[in-house]
Amino acid sequence: MPNRQTAIPAFPCDDAERVLPGHQFADAYKVVAPRGMDAIEATRLAFAHGPAWIRLLMSLRNRLGRIVGLKPAPPSGFPVIRQSPSEVVLGFDDRHLDFRIVVVVARGNATVTTLVRWHNAWGRAYLLAIMPFHRVIAARMIEGVA
Repeated sequence: MPNRQTAIPAFPCDDAERVLPGHQFADAYKVVAPRGMDAIEATRLAFAHGPAWIRLLMSLRNRLGRIVGLKPAPPSGFPVIRQSPSEVVLGFDDRHLDFRIVVVVARGNATVTTLVRWHNAWGRAYLLAIMPFHRVIAARMIEGVA
């Protein structure tokens, strides 16, 4: 089995406020990026082959979310808001919260930043409930780049 890089906590993307003005939550994880990789390829790799348990959790989230009126995450992945070779921004806005996932390749690292702006108590409660899962998922996704 090949050696797998372990993602480490990182500073969120430099332009987090531009990406999601007024966000109340930000975290980030990084790995060393293969030479010559850009953010578009890093995003493709991060989301291409996630473990089955992540797909299972997203499916569960979508089923339970319908009960309380959450938008389901599309099966094709989160919508791309904008992309360039240096940065890809994904995410969407919902009644309870807005979120963005930002993948950046710079200074030899691939970094995934998650930004969240909640709109009400339900949004904040939702974020708190998923936080243990989010941390593991975000780190595991960016590890797929290495």
